[in-house]
Amino acid sequence: MEFSVKIDAEAFKSSFDDTADRYEAAFATAKNMIASMMLQAVTQDIQSAGNFGGTFLSGLSVTVDGDAITTKLDAPGADIFETGGTIHGNPLLWLPISGTDAVGIRASDYGDELFSVNRKAGGPPLLFSMRDRSPKYFGVPSVEIPKKFHIGEIQTRVMDNFADVFKDALDE
Repeated sequence: MEFSVKIDAEAFKSSFDDTADRYEAAFATAKNMIASMMLQAVTQDIQSAGNFGGTFLSGLSVTVDGDAITTKLDAPGADIFETGGTIHGNPLLWLPISGTDAVGIRASDYGDELFSVNRKAGGPPLLFSMRDRSPKYFGVPSVEIPKKFHIGEIQTRVMDNFADVFKDALDE
């Protein structure tokens, strides 16, 4: 006795095509969801780090390119806030005095002429405005910047959820 079954190979292959299409769509959805989650988490991290305004948030992007998800923060000095570290002056770093109109403006970009005063009683040297004769900046040889941003850690933490996000996208 003999039994024979003929397999419809084309129908069988097309069922895999449907499955492959579902997996590909779920994979694309999962990548976009992860990118969105990263953008939201990094935005919250920057906002909670202190006085980092529009320049930092407008310089933030998370892109999906093929199988790569890239988080980029294109803002001046952003890298020091991700790693922390020391910034050295040449020879001094001129920092604006809190509460003055110099806050947020580099000494070299200040709109008035400045003159330096080295204090004999001690303390850092000061830059005064020629116009109103008030101190605007103080000089220090270096400043230690603590780590404020956690972009790398956020990427790792969010990517740990990729399998669950993919499964949810596949189940939809």
